[in-house]
Amino acid sequence: MSLYPALSQSKFDSYLENSIEPDNPFAKMEYSEKTFENPTNFKNYVYQAQTSPYWKEAEFDGFGLPAQGREKDYCKKWVSYGCGNTKQHPRNQHYAQHEQKSCKTNSCPLCWVDWVNRQANRSTRRFLKFTEDKEFFFRHIVLSPPQELAKGQSYQSLKKWLTKTLKVANIKTASVVFHPFRFQDSKKSMPYVSPHFHLIVYGKITNTTEFYNKTKWLIKNKGDLETEMDIFNCVRYMLSHAGVKKRNHTIRYLGDISYRKLKVDKEPSTHDCPHCNLPLTIYRIVKSTKSLAPPIDHVGLWDSSCFEIVVIDDLDKEPRVPYYDINEDTGKVQEKLLYSFEEILSIKMARKPISDRNFALIQAQYPTALQCHSIQEFT
Repeated sequence: MSLYPALSQSKFDSYLENSIEPDNPFAKMEYSEKTFENPTNFKNYVYQAQTSPYWKEAEFDGFGLPAQGREKDYCKKWVSYGCGNTKQHPRNQHYAQHEQKSCKTNSCPLCWVDWVNRQANRSTRRFLKFTEDKEFFFRHIVLSPPQELAKGQSYQSLKKWLTKTLKVANIKTASVVFHPFRFQDSKKSMPYVSPHFHLIVYGKITNTTEFYNKTKWLIKNKGDLETEMDIFNCVRYMLSHAGVKKRNHTIRYLGDISYRKLKVDKEPSTHDCPHCNLPLTIYRIVKSTKSLAPPIDHVGLWDSSCFEIVVIDDLDKEPRVPYYDINEDTGKVQEKLLYSFEEILSIKMARKPISDRNFALIQAQYPTALQCHSIQEFT
């Protein structure tokens, strides 16, 4: 399954992302055309996470709201990955894949949406893997404990309470996201402590009134999720204002979709050259008399004179990688040398296969000979 685009929409997007709840928690939700046409709350959460001072002040048992930390120096700057194996490229050109660096952490005010989208994609892959040989049947529900009791408890005690509650609700297979807060205003700028849990549940759940009488918890059915994109958007909504805390998983999987019971293949790496399959490594963009410099977001072939391979010396105690951003005043691309363990490791990992290919090309009279297969036997 391919990666989902950021901020993607589905026909149920407004339904999932607008927090519209009836006064009577047992009443069945009814949606009109106006409900579906309302702008989604996801964008409100993104905006408020970056602008509202009240988000930073929100706290419950060590949990806060996303995007309230500090970004790293390289966040949202560009890095030039590429492949200089020009002998095996069309027109002997350099392949460049410029990427915008993201730390993909839930606390970063610049990269937290990338974290949301990556987690939503992983959850969607897990749900789809689980339903490969089953009927596709998911629904989004909210479980809220009695607030006068919940506010005085720790997260761990709420988790234990939730476990007992799920048995009464006959919920066995689900993903769970803890929300310590609700919001006083429609703009989602003023959070207040109100612990509850959002779940994507597989299968049917118990009768609402019966469940309340046994547990005193409120259960709200937010509707069925009919496609994989509905699941993706629902997870994004749940994570956009979830409780985040260091060394705590923001989303948990229960039952048959847990990590212990269900293994999901990792997404394939995109850091290989599409022309010769060598691993990409990092290059510096340099001035050239033969060609103009590539655009900062360029992906594809370009004149090799514009690039210089970055080599990391193992003895260098302070290695640096060239990053690029656009100067807001001049509009020009500027380079900054910054430390990034991930990028430095990728350079070192790519070193051996690149040198092996270069040696093989030197030994071969024609570069195309590397793609030929030797004859093993005659028939």
